[in-house]
Amino acid sequence: MTREYKSKYKAWMQAFFRDNPDRRYSAQEVFGRMSESGMKINLATVYRNLERLCDDEFLQGQKLPEEEEMYYRFLQPGMGCTEHLHLYCAKCGKVIHLNCEFMDEISHHLMKEHGFSIDCGESMLVGLCRECRAATERLKMRPAT
Repeated sequence: MTREYKSKYKAWMQAFFRDNPDRRYSAQEVFGRMSESGMKINLATVYRNLERLCDDEFLQGQKLPEEEEMYYRFLQPGMGCTEHLHLYCAKCGKVIHLNCEFMDEISHHLMKEHGFSIDCGESMLVGLCRECRAATERLKMRPAT
């Protein structure tokens, strides 16, 4: 019989990621947030708990090719995160679930035309979200002073 490991740190992290479902965080960022909230914890304990939460399929760790660190995001129950792509805003860090009919079109096209199937659990498209793109456009349109 296996015993589930519970700690105040793990419980804090679960609550934190549930409260921030559309963002991804590095271990360093989680450590900083925990420290700011008054928790006495070391970085090794943060890493250990993040790995446990990944093993429990509560979180997913991802590292984009240009990144040095692993980033963790909440695997929302019922969202089918392994069945659709995710869009990541490189400016604000928002993660958007591409769980719409377009996902079926992409999957079908890639299989039919290219014989390729996507591993959605590991796939993330990087770009700018609507808000960040609009803010960038406003800056471009502003007259130089």
